[in-house]
Amino acid sequence: MLRFISAVLVSIILASTAWGGDNLFTSVTAIKDEAHRFGEEAVQVVSTPIDPEGYGLLGTLAAAGAVGLTYVYDGDIRGKVQGAKSNTLDKAADAGSLVGNPFVHLGVAAAVYGGGIVADSPKHKELGEMLGESVLLADAATYLLKEAIGRGRPFTSGDKGSFRPFRFHSDYDSMPSMHTASSFAMASVLAATSENVVAKMSYYAAATFVGFSRIYQDKHWASDVVLGAAIGELCGRVVTRYHGEKGRSKFTVAPTATGNSVSLVLLGRW
Repeated sequence: MLRFISAVLVSIILASTAWGGDNLFTSVTAIKDEAHRFGEEAVQVVSTPIDPEGYGLLGTLAAAGAVGLTYVYDGDIRGKVQGAKSNTLDKAADAGSLVGNPFVHLGVAAAVYGGGIVADSPKHKELGEMLGESVLLADAATYLLKEAIGRGRPFTSGDKGSFRPFRFHSDYDSMPSMHTASSFAMASVLAATSENVVAKMSYYAAATFVGFSRIYQDKHWASDVVLGAAIGELCGRVVTRYHGEKGRSKFTVAPTATGNSVSLVLLGRW
């Protein structure tokens, strides 16, 4: 898979370079501009959750509450999901895990960006930039939190309360889910730049299924997935807001827990 993605990226870079123009594949200035933009977006990702204005702090409290409530039922959710195994779900979960791979997302972002250059489409070029920036921000944030929190994966001990912070152990990097965060970052950007309601819902449905696949494959607890979804949505919103008016999406995703089940609800305002 990595070889295939690498080959695709090389082809995109070569095509973009041959086409010419001021872009990340050919211009040092463009790279510097991108680095500056990414740095400012990173600051916003850190500051937004504690910003009392613009519902930043309120959103953080809501996300924290959802993660905390889901944590209470992590064991029950894992038991129910693991008890629903089937060949069909096995194959679907494999596909979901593949679709949610952050490397695949970066390849998609590069393909959209390169396609925008070749087609001389500023819209698709910017979309590629936003997808790449949101995924990188989500991946970086989840990686740092994974190592700081050090939560054991479900298959490691089966104990949702097993933590080894800052131990940098490969099986103690469960929280949050990077696949989920990356997928929701993509979904957030795509939904914000789309005018089709069905498409918006499809993007979030795909991201939600990626989260389910990680629980199904016993790679993550449900609360890992909820936190990952919140981080991904945050990064996607920061990027689209930074890039302009189109970032003011009418849609948001809210993690909810009822009884011993957890779900992600798409909310909209018209």
